Amino acid sequence: MDAVFEVEGVLVGSHDGTLYAFNQSRPTIAVGQRSQLYPSRPTSPIRISRNSRGPSRSSTPSITSPSPFNVTPRSRIVSGVTTERVEAPKNYVDFEDEPEKLKEMLKGRNPRDKLTTSEPDQNRPTPTDKSPASSLLGPPHSSLKRKSIPKPLISSAQSPSTANSISSASSPPDQVFPGTAHDLSLWCHILPPRSGPGRAVTKVQFLDTTNEYFAALQETGDISIFSLKDGSCLATAHADDIPFQPPSGIKVKDISHDVWLWSYLEIFHIGESTILFVSAAIDPSSPSPATMDIEDNGVLEKSRLAVFEFHANEDLAPLEVRLVKIGSWSFDGSAHSVGLHQEPDSTTTFYLINSAGHFVTRKFKLLPRVPVQMEVRAPDSHLANLSSLPLPNPFKAIKPRSVDHLPLGERANEPGRVSLEEEADLGELIGHGPLSGFRPRTISGRMFAILWNSEELTLFQYQESAFRILYVDPVPNIVDVAWIDDSSYNVLFKEQAVHYAIKLVNSDDNESTAEPGDLDSRNVKSEISKTVSLGQCDAVDIGPMSKILATSLDSSGSRRIVCYDVAGPSEKPRTLWQTSSKRPVINANNVTSLLPLEIDVIIEGYGDGRIRQSSFLELCGKVLNTSTINKVSEPALNGYITGLHVVQNARTKETFIVGGADDGSVAFWTIDHFKLCARWIIFITPLASVIQIQEAQEGPLRGCVLCVSVDGTVAVIAVDGFQFLYLIPGSAAPLCRVCLGGHNLLLIYADHRARLWDVQTKEFWRSMNLDKVDELLEQGGWTDLSLSTQACLPNTALKPVPGSSRGMDVVSTLTLDLARFTSEAIAIAKMISTNRDQTRKILLTLEKLRYLLSALLTPGLNEDIDVICSDRLHIQNSTASVGFASCGAVTLYNGSRPQDPWCISGDVSAARALSITVVLSALSLFEEHMEGANTVTIFYATSLASSVGPWYQPPSLVFLAQRWFDGSNEVRQAARTLFDYAVACLTDEEANAIAEQWQHHLPCLQPTANRECMHAALALFLCGYLASEKYSLLSANALTDISKSIALYLHDEQSLHRVLAVDLCSRGFHIWQHYIDAMEILRALFILATTTRKENISTQNVGTQARLAVLQISTTNTALFMTTLGLDILTPPSLEHRRTVLQIVAFLIRKRPIVLQPNIPKLMEAVVKSLDPNVTTHREAVLDTATEIIGYVVNTFPSVDFHMGTQRLAVGSIEGAVVMYDLKTAIRLYVLDGHKKGITACSFSPDGRRLLTLSLEESVVRVWKVGSSFVSFFNPGAPPRQGHGGSEPFKTISFNVGDEANMGVAATLEWVKFEWVADRSVKLKIRESILTFST
Repeated sequence: MDAVFEVEGVLVGSHDGTLYAFNQSRPTIAVGQRSQLYPSRPTSPIRISRNSRGPSRSSTPSITSPSPFNVTPRSRIVSGVTTERVEAPKNYVDFEDEPEKLKEMLKGRNPRDKLTTSEPDQNRPTPTDKSPASSLLGPPHSSLKRKSIPKPLISSAQSPSTANSISSASSPPDQVFPGTAHDLSLWCHILPPRSGPGRAVTKVQFLDTTNEYFAALQETGDISIFSLKDGSCLATAHADDIPFQPPSGIKVKDISHDVWLWSYLEIFHIGESTILFVSAAIDPSSPSPATMDIEDNGVLEKSRLAVFEFHANEDLAPLEVRLVKIGSWSFDGSAHSVGLHQEPDSTTTFYLINSAGHFVTRKFKLLPRVPVQMEVRAPDSHLANLSSLPLPNPFKAIKPRSVDHLPLGERANEPGRVSLEEEADLGELIGHGPLSGFRPRTISGRMFAILWNSEELTLFQYQESAFRILYVDPVPNIVDVAWIDDSSYNVLFKEQAVHYAIKLVNSDDNESTAEPGDLDSRNVKSEISKTVSLGQCDAVDIGPMSKILATSLDSSGSRRIVCYDVAGPSEKPRTLWQTSSKRPVINANNVTSLLPLEIDVIIEGYGDGRIRQSSFLELCGKVLNTSTINKVSEPALNGYITGLHVVQNARTKETFIVGGADDGSVAFWTIDHFKLCARWIIFITPLASVIQIQEAQEGPLRGCVLCVSVDGTVAVIAVDGFQFLYLIPGSAAPLCRVCLGGHNLLLIYADHRARLWDVQTKEFWRSMNLDKVDELLEQGGWTDLSLSTQACLPNTALKPVPGSSRGMDVVSTLTLDLARFTSEAIAIAKMISTNRDQTRKILLTLEKLRYLLSALLTPGLNEDIDVICSDRLHIQNSTASVGFASCGAVTLYNGSRPQDPWCISGDVSAARALSITVVLSALSLFEEHMEGANTVTIFYATSLASSVGPWYQPPSLVFLAQRWFDGSNEVRQAARTLFDYAVACLTDEEANAIAEQWQHHLPCLQPTANRECMHAALALFLCGYLASEKYSLLSANALTDISKSIALYLHDEQSLHRVLAVDLCSRGFHIWQHYIDAMEILRALFILATTTRKENISTQNVGTQARLAVLQISTTNTALFMTTLGLDILTPPSLEHRRTVLQIVAFLIRKRPIVLQPNIPKLMEAVVKSLDPNVTTHREAVLDTATEIIGYVVNTFPSVDFHMGTQRLAVGSIEGAVVMYDLKTAIRLYVLDGHKKGITACSFSPDGRRLLTLSLEESVVRVWKVGSSFVSFFNPGAPPRQGHGGSEPFKTISFNVGDEANMGVAATLEWVKFEWVADRSVKLKIRESILTFST
């Protein structure tokens, strides 16, 4: 267990790898003022924590990790049957055991036979002796502890007096332990990406003086960076990631046989770089910790060091929070003795205390970053099909290997970024036994350090490549030491802590006033100032300001966190936090496992050893009718359910549920009635994962499942017939990888060793190192089998939390894929019901949306909204709570007030608001709920600040922008809605601050290689949409850069962010046109809008967005738009481009005819000229599109008409003229100019010899002769003679229809029409009026 103490909060790491955060009683963490800009890591924003229901039987005596969240009991009715048991053989077998021993255990012998033929194993622990995990709220079992004394694993913040602290206004009661009021309350439970047994947190450290980030190290080498603001995970890495060559002068060591315990984490600030040292010692439980090679020179104390660089861009944090491994190597000496020291000349010294007790230094340099080209290897095509390949020979001779094929720990693929100069041995520093700990402190440019072993404590000073020992105190049995200030430190023992002061004395042993530079071994001594009794503690931290934190169980069994003031006057400890009752244990009423089969069928495992059926609605709080009885399994297993999986019988296609219990049993149930088919007690640790051998894989294991326990023991069970076949023993090292190749099963462990088994003969073949494993796998024919706990789970929107932590809040939590859930719900909501089943499905979807909203909404903020939700939307109160996912981690928050979820961080507020908006959008598809859903959406988008209060954290704009990039269409629309509301609420100062912060990251200002990165795209998103709404606030240079960035993405065919540029064009084209070539932007949009190739279709629908942008621009910038269209039709850069533009015209005629109405004459002239018969290739290429356009225009606009027989096209204009075109020759024949006002409609007679033109503004119809004549042959371009002199029409007919003639342009398209009765008789319809004319 590990904890970090800060004045206003505590972080506690537990044995299952999770962390608990406690804070004072204000509802938020005030860290920085840019919360609205902070992004998150990805993920689904929804986490539903399920309250438990309980059956009737008494609880099992087994103990699991309790949780800080409420699990409410609820009784159920059950009944039962019995099945036989199978006793497991000894599980652990060392590699040194002879193969014959393993053969005897497996060769044709069932463990059930062993039970009757051999004596029981007296050393085998009983089920009540085990605990799958331990945490802060319960003491770890002794078998899981590495030491019997309290572990000094708590480190403290170096700068406690800072405003960036955990703070709150009033303390909501802890949900699981209410009642007792203390300084701190439980704030959240953080589940790292990898957690569970064997992944204990060993160290927690703050990364900077502001305490905005902290790092958590797990014993497996996993290191994660978290935000103290909301507990979100920002970056993760592993100490074994990317093997590097050691720095020059460091010898490559063989570490392939050892299991490493990573327990040391230290932070160093070198210039502008933050360096993390992560080191490990050989695990005491390693199978052979004392194994030595000749080259080790008898050294038993070996350690490993991994060096990471932490980078957080202050402008973009935590968007650009990175943890990059830059070096790693092995060394002889204590894992706790390495570090860095900044010399007065600004150089950096790397130091360590080697296994001989000598203080060794080297000059440390951080090399610049060099981009590395990663080699991409094509996957072997044969790996998926084992039947087509020969069986690999595991005894094949091993070929000579080069350095590139060294096993893990020896591999040296590439150099790191750490450079170390020649070693300097400064002499012996400690000579009595191995080093136990080392605590340095820099004072006035010099390093003072305390080191200790099992017998004594030493204080020494290092300066300018030399050290001096100041004093040595014979103090045995030290657990930990921590500096308090420059002249005092605390020493932690098993049950007490002692405060020491460093005194300067003269030769008479009187206190001296000597300067620090005069220190030597004759004038320095230690003096005990105070001793504090701690008692039995599970974890202790000696923090800053002489404070000591301890966590333990009191006499009543209640867990508490206590603070001692070692240097202060008071000796009475202060209780910071305490449970109000005894530590909880698993009982019959607790949910201990969840298995979502589908959204409506969720299997719950309980503490009474039974499984029951539940549903998503029940998880969200729906109370079933008394007549509704869910399925329950019988009989119960002898322990609580620890894991549920799904497998299938390959022959019958039946599906079964596979589960385990904490007594080591494995059981199979039918999926339809929960009938118990078989049960065996196989393991001594609970079931961890299940691997089903696929039907396509040939070999003896076909149709079998591999049940893997926590300790790596593998049980092979045939699904067809439920036959327990045999057991493959585990190892002291964790099982990391399983490979299957024909008759061979390869098990690879964390100590870099592997075992090869023949599953046909049930024989152990050989043990090997990783180099031989690599060669074996390179022969081909092997398939990796996933050890993930989610390998045998259905693919649904609901998933269990990753990892194997058994905390009660963890096992009762599911992750929800919100995008998938809402997409499926919307598809069902849009269905047209044709039968009773479809109606039932639609109503069930409506109920799901309501209950999901009941978990997401926070009633109590506004009475009117609460009334709308309950009375109009029929949303009930929920028992579920909502967490936050980030970078593979999950954070579960504790809070009871409706304001609490909105006072955590901008990311958490944005995630919750986004989830609410997405679900309300789906609910609004139901007509009766549309108005209410829209009202609630507006409230959560605009009115939370006034309802929540001063601690409100507004939604993060960056988080919303990220969801716009990576979300589904529904999520993108909701993100955009919230973003627009948030921008509208910004003051001018806030908008300016955002623009100034991000405008330097615009794509056009980035190197070519970085233009597609996420921060550049986000910069364009934020600055672009801010400019489109508040462009007057931005400078001309900023607007120019934004415009250039839009053009950059728009013209780049390979860009992943073209849709962003298209959308910005739609929103702010009137702004960008002043800074870039507007016509080129329009042409690019034309091309995108008409691109319909399937390979160009994406989730962001660039083509659809481009068409929407074209419609928007054509409405707001009609003049420029039409000019571009006309030029591109008449003088296109290519034939393909002309076809594209004509398609745009056809599209606009269908979608925006009013926009084109004033420009129809120019447009039709351009279309006609595109049919020039003198350019045959062009005419043939555009003929179909042009003909389609003419047909659309004639059918849409009454002012244009076409006569098929004569191939004449008449186009009326708003000036009153009618232009006649001959489509056969693609020329303009003549112009009929007889109206003073605009032409409303025109129409050819059936024989094509008459043309009628109508002007509603003049209330006149004119008749024109337009047939061909002999005279027109000699006078081309002149209109036909009308039978009299001048240019007057053949006939002019006036009419009066009163007010019916008063209509706009849009109305004329629908209400004005000519209908020809005969060649010379026509009807004119104007609304309801019908006029008949003779021509």
